[in-house]
Amino acid sequence: MHDLILSDLRLVHFKNHTSIDFSFSPKLNALVGLNGAGKTTILDAIHVLCMTKSYFHNSDAYNIQFNAPFFVLEGKMNIEEVQTPIYCGLKKGEKKVFKTDDSEYAKLSDHLGRFPVVMISPYDRNLITDGSEARRKFMDSVISQTNKGYLKALLSYNRSLSQRNALLKYFAANRTFDGSMLQVYDEQLALNSKIIYSSRLSFVRDFEPILKKYYAWMAGEKELVGIDYKSSLHENSMENLLRENLEKDKVLQYTSKGIHREDLIFNLHQEPINRVGSQGQQKSFVVALKLAVFDSLKLSLGIKPILLLDDIFDKLDSNRVEGLIRLVNEHHFGQIFITDTHSERTEFMIKSVNEEAKVFDLSTNE
Repeated sequence: MHDLILSDLRLVHFKNHTSIDFSFSPKLNALVGLNGAGKTTILDAIHVLCMTKSYFHNSDAYNIQFNAPFFVLEGKMNIEEVQTPIYCGLKKGEKKVFKTDDSEYAKLSDHLGRFPVVMISPYDRNLITDGSEARRKFMDSVISQTNKGYLKALLSYNRSLSQRNALLKYFAANRTFDGSMLQVYDEQLALNSKIIYSSRLSFVRDFEPILKKYYAWMAGEKELVGIDYKSSLHENSMENLLRENLEKDKVLQYTSKGIHREDLIFNLHQEPINRVGSQGQQKSFVVALKLAVFDSLKLSLGIKPILLLDDIFDKLDSNRVEGLIRLVNEHHFGQIFITDTHSERTEFMIKSVNEEAKVFDLSTNE
C-alpha cells in the first residue's frame, strides 16, 4: 500500500493568495492562523489539483484573486518513486488548462482517481441538511474515482437527460409531439441507468459497514447508524418509469423519475439523522462518513489518499482527537493536512504524533 504525497505546491492569484510556495512533510502538515489567513484556500488548492475543481463551488472563475487576470496552481505528486507535476491555470474568459507531465487532458474526467483526496470540512454538514442532490454528488464523487465505467455512464446519462428535457420543453412550446424523437434519449437513459444503479447498489453495500465502524469509534457502540439507498429502480425499470410518467413529464416539461432523483437516507436508530440526530451526532456522522470514504478509496485504489482536515478540532472532542492521533500513529493514514486557528492546540497534536511534521504559520499572509 503506497502513500500519495504532495511534496511541493505553488499558488499564484488563487483566491486570497497573491503568490505562495510550500514544501510539505510526507506525513503531517499543519496550517495555522486566524480566520481569513487563507488556510482553507490551501486545502482547496490541493483539492483542485486532485479532483480538477474546487471543493466549495462549481465556477472556476471564483478561484481567481480579486482584480487579478488569472490563477495558477502547480504541484508535485509522488507515488512510490514516481513524481508527477500537475498544472492548473485559468485566464478570465478562457478555458481552464489542466496538465500532468506537461500534457493536457483531452477530458478532465480522465484525471479522476489518479490522485485520490478526502476533505473533511465544516461545509460537509450540507450532506445531512441539504436536499438529495448533495448526497448524489457525494456518492458520484466517490464511485467515479474508482470506477471509470460508472463515470462514463453518468456523464452520458446526464447529457441524454438534458437533451430529453430540452425536447420536452420544445414540444410544449410548439404544441407538438414526436415519440420517436424522445425514444432515442429514452433508450440511452435506460442503458446507462442500469450501470449507474448496479454500481450505486454495490457501493452502499460495501460502504455501510465501514461507516458503522467509524461511527462506533466516534460516538460509541450504543448508537446504531445506517444508509438506505432510495431508488425508484428497486421495483421498476427505467424503461417503464419513462413510459409510465410520459404524460406527467410532458406537462412538467422535464423528466420526473429516474437515477437523477435518487437519494441516500442517513439513519440513526433507523430514523433519518437530520430529524432525530443532535448537532453533535450529526457532526460525528459526517466525520465518520468521510473517514469511511478514505478507507473505501484506499481499498479500491491501493493508494492512501491525501487527507484534508479543515477545522477538525471544531468537530471533535478531546477523546476523538486522541483517537485520531492514535490512527495516525498506527500508520492508518498517509499524508495529512490540518488547519487550525489555535497554534498551541496544533503544537500539542504535533508532539503527540510519532510522525514527521511541519507547521506553517499563515498569519503573515492575511
